[in-house]
Amino acid sequence: MDQNQSSLKDRLAVACYRAFLIAFIIALLYLGREILIPLIYALLFSFLLLPLSNFLERRSLPRPLAIIISLTVFIIIVGFILFFLGFEVVQISKNLPSIFGKLEATLDNARLFVESNFKGLGQQVDLQGMMIERGEAVILDFINKLTTMGDTLLYIGIQPILIYFILYFRKLPTVFIERRYQKHGQESMKDLMYKAQHVIRQYLQGLLWLTVLTFAMDYLILLILGIQYALFFALFLAIMSLIPYIGQIIANVVIVGFALLTKDSLLIPGLVLGLIYLANLAQENIFRPWLVGNSTKINAFAVLLSVIVGGMLWGISGMVLFIPLIGVVKIILEESDTLYPYATFLGGLEESKEKAKEENGVSLEE
Repeated sequence: MDQNQSSLKDRLAVACYRAFLIAFIIALLYLGREILIPLIYALLFSFLLLPLSNFLERRSLPRPLAIIISLTVFIIIVGFILFFLGFEVVQISKNLPSIFGKLEATLDNARLFVESNFKGLGQQVDLQGMMIERGEAVILDFINKLTTMGDTLLYIGIQPILIYFILYFRKLPTVFIERRYQKHGQESMKDLMYKAQHVIRQYLQGLLWLTVLTFAMDYLILLILGIQYALFFALFLAIMSLIPYIGQIIANVVIVGFALLTKDSLLIPGLVLGLIYLANLAQENIFRPWLVGNSTKINAFAVLLSVIVGGMLWGISGMVLFIPLIGVVKIILEESDTLYPYATFLGGLEESKEKAKEENGVSLEE
C-alpha cells in the first residue's frame, strides 16, 4: 500500500513538474517575444547564409570578410524586395479613390437590386454606407501597417548584427558540448545538434525554392489575365504562402477583390480565383513534397496547431517561425528516453508504425 502511494506521489510530482515547465516555457515565449523573434529570424537567416559563407571561407577568405560579403548579398536582396513592395503600395494607394468609386458604384447597384426585390430592407439597413466605411477602414489600416516604420525597422536593422555574430561564433555550441559532457554524452548531443541543423536547413532551403516557384507561377497567371500590379501581387502571394493554411486564403481574397474592383467583367476575377487555386493545388501536392518533403516530419494537425498557437503568442511571425521550432522540439523528444512517446503526437501515423516495428519487431494494426 505504501509503495503504491509512493509511486502515485512520484507520478503526480513528475506530472506537476512537466505542467509547470510547459507553462513556464509558454510564459517565456510570450514575455520574451521582443527578443526571441528577431533572434530566431537571425538564426534562420544564418542557416541560409551559412553555405555561402563556408564557400567563401574555403576560398581562403577570412571568416569576418566572408560573413560580411554574405551579409551584403543578403541585404541587397532583402532591400530590393522591401523597396519594391513599398513603392508598389504607394502606387496602389494613389489609385484608392478610383477603386473606392468603383466599389461605391457596385454597392449602389446591389442596393438598388435589394430595394427592388426586397422592399423596405434597403431603407432599414444602410448597406452601402456601412460597407464603404468598413472597407476604407480595413484597407487604410492594412496600408498603414505595411508602411509603419517603427518595430519593423528595428527588427530589420538589428538582423545583420545578429546574423554576423551567429555566423562568426557558430562553433561555440560544439565547444560547449565538448567541455560540458563526457565522451558518450558528447556523441549523443552532437548527433542531436546535427539532426536539428539538418532539419532546419533542409526546411528553409526547400521553402525558399517553393516560394520562388510560387512567385513565378502566380506572376505568370496574373500577367496573362492582365491584372494591374501583377508583379506586386505575385510577390504578395508568395510571401503569404509562408503562412500555412491562412496565408493563401488572405492573399486570394485580396487579389480577387482587387480584380473585382478593377475589371468590368466577372470572368477575369473568376479566372484569377480558379487558376490560382489550381496553382495552389499543384504547389501543395506536387512541388511542396518534392522541394520541402518531410523535412520536419510534422503531421498536418500539429502544423495547424503550431500556426494557431504561434499566432496567439507572436502574431504573424509566430505563424511562420513555430513550424521549424516544433520540428526541433520533435527531434529533442525523440532523443529523450523518457519523452520520446510524446513525439508521436507531432509525427505522422506511418512514422510511428515504422518506429514501433524497429523497436518491437512487430507492426501496428490500424
